[in-house]
Amino acid sequence: MSLVHGELVVRARRRPIHQRIARRLATRIEDAAPDAWQVDTDVDVLLDDDEVEPVEIAPDIVVYSAVHDVYERPIPAELVVLVAEVVSPSTKRKDRRTQPALYAEAGIRHYWRVETDQTAPAFAVYTYELDDATGAYVASGVHHDRIALAVPFDLDIELKAVRER
Repeated sequence: MSLVHGELVVRARRRPIHQRIARRLATRIEDAAPDAWQVDTDVDVLLDDDEVEPVEIAPDIVVYSAVHDVYERPIPAELVVLVAEVVSPSTKRKDRRTQPALYAEAGIRHYWRVETDQTAPAFAVYTYELDDATGAYVASGVHHDRIALAVPFDLDIELKAVRER
């Protein structure tokens, strides 16, 4: 469940493959992350703390500053450097349009969208970075076999191990 503009949004149960991909990718990000960062799955992020209409969302993967107390929730958006969503048939519109706009508005620097089409060549991780001039995400890459990036920190992830069943 998430709280978006004062409304509880009930999420459908995720398929095992969705959870497996999110868990595997999060583990590889965590392995690459410097000590200054925490990596978790399915934790609440406070995108807007408006008293009347707060916006909380639980992205599939969240990378946030280690200064946040891991016993507290939600995680304030200003401590989050990366969120990733694993796209499922029931979440396509939300993961491709709605949530990225909310993440960008909250100032989260990096957004990854993991497309999990049933055919292996269609599996891809789309990476985005926040454009300071427009306040929107701009595409920074499409990754099918490997993600090798220097931001938000150095990482090199072989995607075959993430997507295999």
